[in-house]
Amino acid sequence: MRHLPSLIALRFFEETARHLSFNRAARALCVTQGAVSRQIRLLEESLGVKLFERDHKGIRLTQAGVLLMPSVTEAFDVIERGTRHLTGSVERKRLIVALPPTFATQWFSSRLGALAEQLPDVDLSIRTQESDECHCSVRFGRDAAAHEWSELLIVERHALVGSASFTGTPVESLLDRLPALHVLHEDVRLNLWPDWLAKAGLPPHYAEKGIEFSNLQQAIHAARRGVGLAVVDLNMIADELTEGALVRLSDVEISGPFGYWLDVPEAHRDTSTVTGFAEWLRNEAALPV
Repeated sequence: MRHLPSLIALRFFEETARHLSFNRAARALCVTQGAVSRQIRLLEESLGVKLFERDHKGIRLTQAGVLLMPSVTEAFDVIERGTRHLTGSVERKRLIVALPPTFATQWFSSRLGALAEQLPDVDLSIRTQESDECHCSVRFGRDAAAHEWSELLIVERHALVGSASFTGTPVESLLDRLPALHVLHEDVRLNLWPDWLAKAGLPPHYAEKGIEFSNLQQAIHAARRGVGLAVVDLNMIADELTEGALVRLSDVEISGPFGYWLDVPEAHRDTSTVTGFAEWLRNEAALPV
């Protein structure tokens, strides 16, 4: 059995080494800079060596990176030559997936490049509303679906976050002068703020002065702009944290009770595109944030 690093991470390494820029590599791969940084970090941890040196001037390959680059490029060249003659002869398949809007934007979109490499013969159609056309869906909720096959992918992990300009300011000072940014679910405030304040041992009145948003993405955008503070699922802001657009303001963290579930109708349970997509989702969800 072969013991290889992630091929996705190696692909991200090759593109980053070619451009010597996380930004340009991200544009070439159609992902975010945070996604590139995350894959490089995972590859370095897997190999036990640093591949890039980072400083105020940018990035450059370490000696280990210089040694690895020719082998990676050669390997991908061989794969490309071996599959080129098959292009056009592979039957393409369509996969229709329903995703919550915030999940689609904050978690899913930065991983589209990795998904395309995992399922190269699949044409993906993303919807934000479930319908009979959908082969599967990701749902935000507390429990498994009653009449479908359901699998819990991600449990929410909430922490207090805000603009990077607030770094180093005492939390209670921030809470005294800034509004709490609340998220609604089915027109009702999620209990994120009261739960977080209780675990942090802080007075509940800090949750009273606030602004409500109909979805998490709006609250994230407001927090980035310094409008207020938000208690946000860390899974949904990995890129913002990596890029420094948002920072954690406290080590206090709460888990659940909501999460993201993969629901698959019985008719599509054993479809190869759905099983391949489900396996990819599991692997991505298991990666550290």
